[in-house]
Amino acid sequence: MFGRMWQVSASVGALSSVLLLAISAHAADLYTKAPPLPGCAQAVDGLNGKIGGYGGTFNDKTLYEGQGSLAVPLGCQYGFQVDGSGGSFDNNSIFSVGGHLFWRNPNMGLLGLYGSYSRWDQFTGVTANHVGPEAEWYSGRWTIQGVAGVEFGNSASGQIGSNIVTYDIGTRFFDQINFGYYLNDNVKVFLGHRYLGGKNALAIGGEWGLPLGGGAMGSLFVEGRYGEDNATGVWGGIRFYFGQKDKPLIRRHREDDPVDWNPGSVGNPGNSTPAPVPAPKTCCPALTSIELAPGMQLAELLMARPSCCQNVGVNLTPGAQLAENTAAEGEMVVGTSCQCPV
Repeated sequence: MFGRMWQVSASVGALSSVLLLAISAHAADLYTKAPPLPGCAQAVDGLNGKIGGYGGTFNDKTLYEGQGSLAVPLGCQYGFQVDGSGGSFDNNSIFSVGGHLFWRNPNMGLLGLYGSYSRWDQFTGVTANHVGPEAEWYSGRWTIQGVAGVEFGNSASGQIGSNIVTYDIGTRFFDQINFGYYLNDNVKVFLGHRYLGGKNALAIGGEWGLPLGGGAMGSLFVEGRYGEDNATGVWGGIRFYFGQKDKPLIRRHREDDPVDWNPGSVGNPGNSTPAPVPAPKTCCPALTSIELAPGMQLAELLMARPSCCQNVGVNLTPGAQLAENTAAEGEMVVGTSCQCPV
């Protein structure tokens, strides 16, 4: 397992290095439909945002959330975006907040820092935090985008059915990467990789934008994942963009708001172990030995529970005397502890 994690980490690290070099080395050859602003390649084309909702399943659990983002320019070449979402996961509330601080040139790509916090109210609460660098590279209709860094959180356990389930968000590497292609200006498809909660998963999805006019756009989107240890699911929904002017989906993605990485961020399906089985209760007296005196009658004591306990080696009837059989011994074992019949 550690070997696989090392291989994934090394591969993503190499990919990130290539991505950063490509942004610098191939800037002159990159394509975007965004017209350059005089004297400045604007990182964020004015105040803009998006809201939406989605539903589906993940880890064999029902998931549905509402989400929103707001992006603002910080001068010319820098921008900031805040993300938020909330809903239900496996009938327990879940919410996330995230932030992006970035440099971007819509003719080239994006470089920035990303951080997020997610909490799922399962058991005593499962939290997952993600912090790391974020990058995007634009080339014609191709977009490569990703975030990688450190994941950390807590551990929570509880009993579900006959199993003890533990969700452990330890301190480890994480990544989310998309290789996207725009079939036309308003349709994007992507293939990607997720390493969240210590589980690898393949991601595939797409988005279809529908211009609404007045600087707004609606879209339909879907994402599916297939991963280790049931880190698998699919969800889809609707999204609305609001900006300064009408523009196609490809330009909104490169001029307005960066991708929201929060959906599916609590990606650990948990580890299950059988719950301990309690010892069955007994209904019989735990008789192991009886002190006898000459002339003592035991019939009443031993026959009080004839349907529950079986005596070993002694056959008594009401009124039988054992004094003559036991006078020679000071102690006699007449029964053993037994369990209630099922």
